Amino acid sequence: MNGMKKLLMAVCAGMLLLGSCKENDIPLDFKGGAKAVGDTTYVVASTLVPPADPHQVLVEEFTGGDCSNCPGARSTLDAVVAANKGLVNVVSIHILPLAQGAPAAGAIYDLRTDIGTNIDAAIYNGGAAGGLPDAGIDRAFNTISGSILQQGTGQWSGMITAELGLPDSVNLKVQSVYNAATNIASISVTATYTQNMSTSQNLSVVIVEDSIIDNQEFNDGTVHSGYVFMNTFRDMVTAQPNGNSLQATPGSDVKETGRVFFRNFSYTVPTTPYPNAKPLVSPYVHQSPIMNPAHCRVVAFVSNNGTGGADHRIQQSAVCPLAP
Repeated sequence: MNGMKKLLMAVCAGMLLLGSCKENDIPLDFKGGAKAVGDTTYVVASTLVPPADPHQVLVEEFTGGDCSNCPGARSTLDAVVAANKGLVNVVSIHILPLAQGAPAAGAIYDLRTDIGTNIDAAIYNGGAAGGLPDAGIDRAFNTISGSILQQGTGQWSGMITAELGLPDSVNLKVQSVYNAATNIASISVTATYTQNMSTSQNLSVVIVEDSIIDNQEFNDGTVHSGYVFMNTFRDMVTAQPNGNSLQATPGSDVKETGRVFFRNFSYTVPTTPYPNAKPLVSPYVHQSPIMNPAHCRVVAFVSNNGTGGADHRIQQSAVCPLAP
């Protein structure tokens, strides 16, 4: 009899769980990018809506090996990251075609990417191409600079601190499982809205790599060998450069409280160097380094998509190892 009671209790619990969410079988509008498998969206019961997570600020740092002031900018960001552990995610982007973005003299690698250059052009109106170092902080507009791109480093710390204090509308979780035999990373992203939203928004997933060792110019004019490049933008899993739209139903940007989007991507890690679009002259090697999965991380973020204006503000970001 006790066994029968336990069975009935388990069945009832399962029915309650199933009743707590509403499935939406309409395919999500997820254009471009890596192959998405197992995508789904649903709404959890109001009693199951989680509280808003602390905001994780995304910093898109535009940098370069031939930029003498960029190591100092990196130190500024390192200090902010250390003071706000787990709350500041940095993506360091090397772009074409400006000279500061090029590798330093005698460098082995070229870390510039067409995708990173397109992000500057599409999101920042090409502002980073005018001179380095620059940073976009949550792609938020700064009334002092009159732009979403913060030139120099003077405003970075204050801007990041201000963004950390903002309430969030969406919780974001990202996970990755890497298969070394196939070089495939299975990346899953879960976005849960903690309040009603009607803004058109996108999900972006990018790959960054740490511990790339090469030459870097410093502000005394010398080139330092053995410089360790961190947070280096390597690739974009979702559609380039704006990410993929988040829509529960085609043509609608309404996302009610408790709306959950689940995305699963299959990303094949390249096993050869990326050839750059703009070849360099000797003595530079015309390729980027082969990606090391053990040094890579996945950075996901939800942002306003800027349709009809320049609103690309990032709502939330999250990070995880590519190959844990």
